Amino acid sequence: MIRQFFSGLLFLMSIMLVRPVWADSAAVVADAQSGFILVSDHATTPLPPASLTKLMTLYMVFSALDKGVITMDTELPISENAAAQPRSKLYVKAGETMTVREAVLALIIKSANDVAVVVAESLAPSEADFAKMMTAVAFQMGLKDTVFKNASGLHVEGQVTTARDMAILTIALINHFPQYYSLFSEPSFKYKGKTYYSHNIVLQEYEGAEGLKTGYVSAVGYNIIATATQHDRRIISVVLGQQTALRRDLQAMRLLDKGFQKIKGQTIAEKKGQIAAFQNPLNRRAVIAPPIEQSYLPLIASSIRQMDKRVGKPVYLAQRLEAATAVEQGDSASEVWGVQVGAFDSQERAQQNAVRAKSLLGEKGITIKTPRRHPFYRSRLFGFERKTDAAHACDALEKHQIACFVVPPEAP
Repeated sequence: MIRQFFSGLLFLMSIMLVRPVWADSAAVVADAQSGFILVSDHATTPLPPASLTKLMTLYMVFSALDKGVITMDTELPISENAAAQPRSKLYVKAGETMTVREAVLALIIKSANDVAVVVAESLAPSEADFAKMMTAVAFQMGLKDTVFKNASGLHVEGQVTTARDMAILTIALINHFPQYYSLFSEPSFKYKGKTYYSHNIVLQEYEGAEGLKTGYVSAVGYNIIATATQHDRRIISVVLGQQTALRRDLQAMRLLDKGFQKIKGQTIAEKKGQIAAFQNPLNRRAVIAPPIEQSYLPLIASSIRQMDKRVGKPVYLAQRLEAATAVEQGDSASEVWGVQVGAFDSQERAQQNAVRAKSLLGEKGITIKTPRRHPFYRSRLFGFERKTDAAHACDALEKHQIACFVVPPEAP
């Protein structure tokens, strides 16, 4: 009897040891175009992000590419620290270099932890500094329950996110950097003559699937963010904390099905003159373009200068970045600040939205602008003397459920 008791106790202990520390699981399905939540289950429960962290790392890389700080052919130095990271890894070698293109594909397809550190140490003085920048940018984007401690997603106490925050980040990646989005659907890539293949089953099996990222650490279990487009509508499925990869993938696909069913129901309701009762939209800063103000970029520029010295490359882009970001940070006090209140697929809708926002503010001297950044027309109001005035205007508009953020003087 005693032996049976202890055998049973050991069995229970073994189960407890292999179970994730975090008992919860969470999920969100959202419409990528509107940001509306279609399905929500423990959407704000804090959980470790695992390798979904690399999506934020990629957002930072895409920001630097977008600003011209680096190019896809820029060579990144590999340190001993980076090469020593645990699996999953590409087994890069200290003292060598790799291109940004190779690094991006390795992060997406291989989920390489060593490459995440290569990127972090290239774009910031250290990985810790890079993680602080990731967290700051994430907060500005609306990821208010997310803290990053590293660039890879290897588990560290205090590194957490939520399903809702990951949905916001995914929408931001798609809408802010559409030129790079197709990389998430790449099935393979080559590095030093060896081909690495994607293990994203949803991408391979689900109709209209476009990527995005899988992850696992024992502290949470199996995570995934999957995107798919059917009938010109793209939705996002986020699953955190599943016990097996199979369960994770099946749930992600079931949630995509459910999301498309709700989209279809919305379309039918609209044709009947009804309004579908979807939940409140996600933070619209992710839905609208352009990317948020990137006050961290001067630090990246400084790091690029140091990196260029290490790899023997001339400094050719950092100065241009610093000139571009000087205005973004409000160094020119005499200029006129603005706010953006939306981005639309037609100039007429952008104009109408701006007129409504201007009317709600009731301020004179406000100028409406609807510049185009393909494929959107941005809905903007200019005429605020200081950045703080524009911020106060955003506060007022958000009370009327209008998403708003500040844009710098004479922003393109």
